[in-house]
Amino acid sequence: MKDGFSPNLDFCFHDFRLFSLSVLGPGKYTTMVEMPYEGESHALSPDFNQKQLEQILSKAAPQIRDQIFAEIARDPASHRTICIEGDVSFAVRARLGQLQKVQGESFVPLVATEIL
Repeated sequence: MKDGFSPNLDFCFHDFRLFSLSVLGPGKYTTMVEMPYEGESHALSPDFNQKQLEQILSKAAPQIRDQIFAEIARDPASHRTICIEGDVSFAVRARLGQLQKVQGESFVPLVATEIL
């Protein structure tokens, strides 16, 4: 946002890695990775819905997919992070979300518009 990117601009990440999954609420999820941008490390956190999670996990090894679905089924609403052994590679198209302020930090999430 500081660089003037429009909220309508699509950002495409062709090798995004899911190492963990955070449950934000029923059917709402996010993950976070760090990526370099202009010489600095930045956290990228795409938010996605249940259908998009299912698309992402269709690319996962069966044991990872089963682990995540079982953990979500156990408690689909509590805010928490599910760590996985290994990772899931997927491509995502996303747009800038709304500025968030949490515990003294400000950030703009990426909102997944399409899992590729």
